[in-house]
Parts: sequence; C-alpha cells; structure tokens
Amino acid sequence: MSPKRKMFIRMVLSSIMRRRSRVLIAMLAVAIGATTLASLAMISIDVPRQMAREMRNYGANVVVLPEGEQEAFDPALLTEISAEVPSDVLVGAVGLEYEPITINDLPYVAVGTDLAAARELNPYWYVDGEWPSEGGEALIGLEIARATDVGVGDKLTLTQLMDASEKAAADLQKVAEEVSQGPTNMEGAAPGQPTNEGGKPIAPADKNVGDAAPGGGADLRELTVTISGVLETGGSEDGFVYLAASDFSELTGREHRVTVAELSIAAKEDAIDSIARTISADHPEIKAAPVARLTHSDSNVLDMLRSLMAIITVIVLALIMIGVSTTMMAVVTERRNEIGLRKALGAPNRSIVGEFLGEAVLLGLIGGLVGAVCGYGLAQVISLNVFHRTVQFQPIVFTATVLVSILISTLASLIPVRRAIDVDPALVLRGE
Repeated sequence: MSPKRKMFIRMVLSSIMRRRSRVLIAMLAVAIGATTLASLAMISIDVPRQMAREMRNYGANVVVLPEGEQEAFDPALLTEISAEVPSDVLVGAVGLEYEPITINDLPYVAVGTDLAAARELNPYWYVDGEWPSEGGEALIGLEIARATDVGVGDKLTLTQLMDASEKAAADLQKVAEEVSQGPTNMEGAAPGQPTNEGGKPIAPADKNVGDAAPGGGADLRELTVTISGVLETGGSEDGFVYLAASDFSELTGREHRVTVAELSIAAKEDAIDSIARTISADHPEIKAAPVARLTHSDSNVLDMLRSLMAIITVIVLALIMIGVSTTMMAVVTERRNEIGLRKALGAPNRSIVGEFLGEAVLLGLIGGLVGAVCGYGLAQVISLNVFHRTVQFQPIVFTATVLVSILISTLASLIPVRRAIDVDPALVLRGE
C-alpha cells in the first residue's frame, strides 16, 4: 500500500475517532435501516414462496380434462403430466373418476381416486374419523351421512345401474357359462330352462321373470363398504363417496380411468398458464386449463404482500438518508475551520471530498454489516410470530444490504460534501 493511501486511511479513521458520538449516531441509523431492509427483503423473498405452496393446499389450480369425444383417459397419462411439471412447484396431482350411484334409492356420486394423493392435495379438508387406509373402506360426504343416518364404522351399500352394453355383455357371459355346463336342446334352451310355445328360451334358468325388469337385481351392481370417515367441506364434496381405485373398479366392473385430473402448482399466474399450454400441446388427447379465479387471487395476494414490503423499504431508505445526511452536515459544520485551513494551505477540493466520502463509505460498511446480521435475526422473529414459519438465510440479501447501505450513506453525504467544498477560507479564518 502506498504512503499516500495509508495517510488517507489514517485521516479518515482519525476523523471518525475524534467525533465518536456523532459518528456512532450515524452508524446506528445506518445499522437500524440495514436491519429493517435485510429483514423485509428476506421475508419478501422467502415467505411469499412458502405462502404460495401453503395456499395451494386449499385446492387445485389446474384442471385436466379429456379432449374431444373422449370421456376419460388412462391414469398413466397423469403420471407423465406430473413428470413434466417442475418438482419444486408441483404441490400435488390426483386423478378422479366420477360415476352416479344410488344409496337407499337416493342419487349420489361415487369418486374413484388415489386416496393418498387426494389427501395430500386437500390437507385442510375436515374429516370426522380417518381417511380410508385399506380396501373396503370409504370416505362419505356429510350430506350422505345425514340422509342415510350412518356414521364412522357403519356399513354402507353402494348401488350402480348397469348400462345397456354392460347388461348385454353380462347376459351373454351368463348364457355362455350355462352352455359350457351342459347340453342344450335344438332350440338353444338349457335343461330346465323355461321356453315359449315355439321352444325358444325365455330367460336363464336361475333368473326370475321379475329380475328382467328395469331396476331388477340383474341390472345392478352393489358394493358394501365400511365408513372410515365423514367429510365436511361445505361444497359439492359433501354429496360424494370417495373410494380407492380398486374398490371403484369393483363397483363399476371395469378398469379405473380418469374423468378429471387436478394439479396444484405453486407458481406465478403466467408460469401456470405456460405449464397448462405445454401440457395441452404435448398431449392432444387432453386439455389442461388453469382455474383462473384461484391463480389470479393467489397472484394478487402475493403481489400485494411484495408491494407492501417495497413501500416500507423505500420509506426506510429515505429515513437512512435523512439520518446520515443530518449527521454529516453537523460534522461539516464542526470542521469548517479545519476545512478552511486545509484549503488555505492549498489542499484541493478532491482531497476534501475524498475524505468525507471515505467516512461515509466506512459508516455504510460497518452499519450495513451489523444491520445485515441483525436483519436475519429480526426476519426470523417476525416470520415465526406473524407467518408461523422460518426463513432461510439469503446470501444475496446479505450482500445487497451491505452494498445498499454504502450507497445510501454515500448519497446522503453528497449535500454536506458540497457545503464543505464551498467553504471560503477567508471567511472562516477571519477571526482566527
């Protein structure tokens, strides 16, 4: 280090030490401002991201439906879709299959799904009892529980009406089984089976004529389940019966499909729109669409929180500038004679400006370092008490806080420095 630079550092440190009380006040102002700035910055970066995931727990914000004339799609497709969404923003995904059923001749809706995924996607659903954990259990809505007067631990029989194609296929299967069990007569009637006058079979031997009427036993499928929990959401879910995919397949008589898929994505509105368009473009057989009301409201809440933080930050920075500027102005006033003497001895304005700005930089550096450390602690206290979560240490915020503190201290010193170089040696030394 050159002698000239050593002398400069010595002059700056000596000036600060001689005016410790005033400099300490300025340094304290910078430290308090830096503390507030660092804490708000860490909260505004980390808490909104956590809150975005938290808000996603209140329901899905992207819906995937079959495209065209299809009524459902393969569950394997949902796995592919989930893999395409970045893991750091995907909160959960679940495929749902809906079918109308009756319970005690009252119409309701059965939902077949991965119950673990549904629980992960909707952790704040109120369930009296437990979510189903094994086959043969069901989660029923409060509306169904009240209408059928059942509760947790009771048995419930679900009934589904077979459509015409299923009925025909079942009848053909029944006849084929009967034919394989024994010979038939020339007219196709099994032994003991009723026939008409022409010898044609009327119905399978094990059926009653009454069973062939609509709503008869041959047209219905039944599944008896144990109620593990009663769901109350205040919405349409209160009229649903949630079954595991395997139980749902047993009720419907076919493989589980997905009627609608729901995804919860913790990202900004534009990013969610982009993900939905990408999914639809990559898979023409489906269409993904954001739930506009949810994505827009989430974005508004987070934007308002960030705007509040930004306004407070600006106010804090203004207060730092006022505090430092006032202190430096008082220092210049105290040192008018010293400045006049230096100028009278031929000191250039550049050396005077350099000394004052050096003091400002040192104030900003020390105050910024202290404030950045304290700011992280303050951010933890605020976050735990207000948002009930911790914040992560952000190195970029720490660095930015120190740099901003130095910049603000320097800018705040410009006006006092301007007054220092305007000092007239003849006037200030006239009475000396």
